[in-house]
Formats: sequence, C-alpha cells, structure tokens
Amino acid sequence: MVGIFARMKPSTEAMWVERIEEWTRSGQSATEFADGKPFTSGTLTWAASRLRNGARGSSSRRATRPRSGQQAKIPMAQVVRRPSSAAAAESLVLEMGGARVLVKRGFDQILLRDVMVALRGGK
Repeated sequence: MVGIFARMKPSTEAMWVERIEEWTRSGQSATEFADGKPFTSGTLTWAASRLRNGARGSSSRRATRPRSGQQAKIPMAQVVRRPSSAAAAESLVLEMGGARVLVKRGFDQILLRDVMVALRGGK
C-alpha cells in the first residue's frame, strides 16, 4: 500500500485504508460515517478516491483546470457510419464493360437485362 497517499507515513496510510474498508462495509454515506469521527466526509471520499484510482506518490501531476473564462479542450473523435451487413446486402455493384451499375433491392429485371445487353455491345 506504500505510496497510495502522497507524503503519508505508512502507518497513517494503513489507518486510512482501514477507515475506508470500514466505511465500505458500513453501507453508510460518507457524511453519516464521518459524523463524530476525527475526519470529515470530504477527506474520507478524497482518500477513497485516491485509493480506488491507485494514486501515485508525489510524482503524480494534478490535472489543471481551465482559467476562468476559458474552455477546456476536449479531444474529439470522428464518427463514421458504416452500413451494416444487412444494408450492404440491400445493393450490389456490377462492373461490366468499364461501367459500374448499382443494383438495389427491388430493381427492374427487364431494365437490368437491357442495360447488360447494351454494355456487351448489343449481343
């Protein structure tokens, strides 16, 4: 457990681990559990968060907040919709005589035949 709480003595760290475990078993809120104890609910939740996230010692960097009036930069991802396999089965591309013909479900069979004949050179 060494190093979970920055600059904390191992005995103090062990005490907080024990407190957090006791709080977890109690089923109480942090405020209820801390009532009458020598620590606040805020300190309890902070310690539990550090333990849960495996906080690193003093070398860890604290996340910086944007200054007043500035907005935080949020990395964005581009969402690309790809047709599902069912949608892909809704159409077919025929390549014939250097031409591409998109054939969709419900196509006119006679028209497709005439187009194929024309692309073959009328044969």
